[in-house]
Amino acid sequence: MKICKECKSEKDNDCFYGVQGECKECTKLRVKKNSAKVGHKYDFSEIGVIRVIYKTQKRHNKLRGHGDMSYTKKELSLWLYDNGFKCIYDLWVKSGWVTGEKPSVDRLDDFNGYSLQNIQLSTWNANRQHQHEDIMSANGTSGERCKTLYKYDGIKNLIATYVSYSSAARDMGYSLEYQIKKKTKCRGGYFWSYAPF
Repeated sequence: MKICKECKSEKDNDCFYGVQGECKECTKLRVKKNSAKVGHKYDFSEIGVIRVIYKTQKRHNKLRGHGDMSYTKKELSLWLYDNGFKCIYDLWVKSGWVTGEKPSVDRLDDFNGYSLQNIQLSTWNANRQHQHEDIMSANGTSGERCKTLYKYDGIKNLIATYVSYSSAARDMGYSLEYQIKKKTKCRGGYFWSYAPF
């Protein structure tokens, strides 16, 4: 049990975010009041965009097992401005803050964490396109998570190979999970397998 420093109520520990002295309800109220006062102006400012990029990189670096960041937010900010951030940011503003035009930082080698030698400045759309290309070509960590799927005719002759389940399902226009799991024919009389027959 803990006492909230804001509302002074005694609450279970799970009513708090980590070691904060403020309960979740009070935190949400404070954030809501601040948002109403400031709006989202900060997140759309140059400093706000850089803050979000760095915060996201830190979180992803840890989730992917790459450890702590090799640079500070200030070092990232200097790198961004040296590599054309202002130009991309201004184009994003002119677009009316279209999400796909927002400045983004992409890793050159997906198998390594963020470092100033392993990043490039791009837009959100370009970053997303890079990920899509990795998936479709089975490159990088995005492509590594893909398992090749084989399509066979009714007498088990190989007809096609797909880089992933998603790619095959998109092509066919329906789910293939049951047929793969049960090794039964699907519509059209095809068999599907993650391993060659």
